[in-house]
Amino acid sequence: MKKLYLTRKFVSYNKNHAKSLHIRALKHKAWKKGVNISELGHSPVERRQTHHRGLNNHSYKRIIAPINFSFIDNPNEVSSFIYKLKDAFNKRLKVFVWLDDVTKIDYGAIVVLLSIMIKYKSSNIDFDGGLPKNKGARKLLIQSGFFANLYKEFEMSDAYKIGEYDNEGICTHAQKNVDSLLSSQLITNATKTIWGETRRCQGVQRTLIELMQNTNNHASIGLPGEKHWWLSSYHNRKEKIVAFSFVDLGVGIFENLNNKTEKSKWYNWRTRIADRLKYGNNAELLRLILDGSLHRTVTESDFRGKGLPGIAQVLSRNQIQNLHIISNDAYANVSEGRYIKLDPPFDGTFVYWELTKENENKA
Repeated sequence: MKKLYLTRKFVSYNKNHAKSLHIRALKHKAWKKGVNISELGHSPVERRQTHHRGLNNHSYKRIIAPINFSFIDNPNEVSSFIYKLKDAFNKRLKVFVWLDDVTKIDYGAIVVLLSIMIKYKSSNIDFDGGLPKNKGARKLLIQSGFFANLYKEFEMSDAYKIGEYDNEGICTHAQKNVDSLLSSQLITNATKTIWGETRRCQGVQRTLIELMQNTNNHASIGLPGEKHWWLSSYHNRKEKIVAFSFVDLGVGIFENLNNKTEKSKWYNWRTRIADRLKYGNNAELLRLILDGSLHRTVTESDFRGKGLPGIAQVLSRNQIQNLHIISNDAYANVSEGRYIKLDPPFDGTFVYWELTKENENKA
């Protein structure tokens, strides 16, 4: 042994260093014990969120979700929140979604949040988020599969699936093309929840196919099938209600109409209706679209039950209920006949409706 290690100076240093390490170990043990006690009764998702948020969110752009995170009840604030996420995405900024103060969240807002999360992750942009303190909002968000997929890697794909149909879970699908088989499966699952057996719901089938088709043909300005549609269904077995939320993050109804080419029967449509239909904004124009007036005026023919007018017919026949539509700067609670201008606008189209035991069906 070298004499250096036996000197009084080295022995004293080594002894003090060992004592310091021992004290640090005891402090860490006490801290870890406190953390474990504080996390008793918390789910793995909640514990992971606490650790991840504390370590990483200082380097992220924080975007705060509205307290009432409901796209159908609070459309302006939710649309503003989505606009901030889109702006950060375009700048390729890492974001942390602050959900702590959310007291209410609904299925529509969740499917939009899921679609944005996948958009970030498939583009290799970091996306993170916290848990609401409110127990009800936290439970619904966990059920959606949002946190279960928050730290997974996603690649550009033609189809995604998040969640399963278990208990009161939310299952979300994303595709680019019309999928009649998926719509049939969703209706089968929904009717079993509501009536305890498989039944035919032609109105729901028609609504799903029309929305898938519209997204495939009109969500982007360019080639068909460039944009995903996202479809989420929530099964409330206690109340016998199945809620559907459909979203595409394309250009939206009115931006699509404004960009029609000369080959389209809708080309220059505003000029053609100027002296025949009166409206003040796109919200009022959406009413004209849904009742078929715009189609009849521009094309000089009936709409034949297709597109958005066809979905409005489904509602009028009591085949669905509680229909809401949001696109660009227009918001419509179609069931109540309420149409308002949205500010800021939502770049895309969002549709929400419900199926209940009061709606028309066939055994």
